[in-house]
Amino acid sequence: MKVLIFITSVPYAKDYTTIKNLTKALREKGHEVVLFLSGNGVYYLQRPDAQELHLFGAKVMFCAHSANQRGVKEIPSWAESSSTYSLSQMMKEFDKILAFN
Repeated sequence: MKVLIFITSVPYAKDYTTIKNLTKALREKGHEVVLFLSGNGVYYLQRPDAQELHLFGAKVMFCAHSANQRGVKEIPSWAESSSTYSLSQMMKEFDKILAFN
């Protein structure tokens, strides 16, 4: 199964632990996981331990426009720049879409 986790909440909200545990569990079961950071979700790029999401085997993408708007300039190597337009084009490829706001 291919799962998209769409994140617009700040990384220090209670959602982080849920997202981390969910990502880990899905990957352990062999599912493909893509996390897409948009809006305030781009602040995940600044959270030091957020790399573990990538280390679990999830693909981490972010909206470059949101990052630019919020002054997020240091982009970690484990995250891929994208756009919400690209996200809208990819959505049909996913079996499940979960949103955290």
